[in-house]
Amino acid sequence: MLADAILKSTLAVKIVILILFSCSILVWSLIIHNLIFFKKVERKDSEFVDYFWGGGIKEFLSYHKYDEFYPSSIAQVLEEVIANLRRRKDITKDEIRRMMNQEIKIVTERLSRFQFIYAIVSSSAPFIGLFGTVWGIMHSFHQIGKMGKAGLEVVAPGISEALFTTAMGLFAAIPAVIAYNFFQNKIRKVLSRMEFFISEFELYLTKWTQRDKAFQEVEPEKYEV
Repeated sequence: MLADAILKSTLAVKIVILILFSCSILVWSLIIHNLIFFKKVERKDSEFVDYFWGGGIKEFLSYHKYDEFYPSSIAQVLEEVIANLRRRKDITKDEIRRMMNQEIKIVTERLSRFQFIYAIVSSSAPFIGLFGTVWGIMHSFHQIGKMGKAGLEVVAPGISEALFTTAMGLFAAIPAVIAYNFFQNKIRKVLSRMEFFISEFELYLTKWTQRDKAFQEVEPEKYEV
């Protein structure tokens, strides 16, 4: 019955239904993709932190190990910093922080790359559905004027078109709104973990630098006669 109503609907309503159905499929596909992606990011971040502070720090500093932890956001930030440390031995702590901030922006863009789609669908789908609603009602009035009467068999097709497009608009928009807020919270958690790790890494670099300077000051005294 519903399929018959769609097939008998006007071209404008069919286009509206097709657009909203496509938006719904796109949103649900991205939701499934992001659920898998963020779960992997969380797992790889946890694995990397355990590996790094569990004794793998020297190995990671010496060799490129990022591919083993992809798509870890923490490993991505640290890899770029370490690559610069290899190229420049005189790099300052402020420069390291600037590099980290730059990488955080890149990671944030990567994590947020689908958020705009959720925002567009959630804001536009109800209005696209509303357009279908208005068009369906207009079609009903047109049929009334054409038939010269307002029986149920005259207005029902247009009303059903109107209600169906409204439902389709909400069906596309509601998951998009929920997904946007849900994954925005996921992004905040990833960035929070990243900031915590970076603060610990900066503390490690500070202690390592101070220890290196202390060795340089003490070492010559061992050879004094």
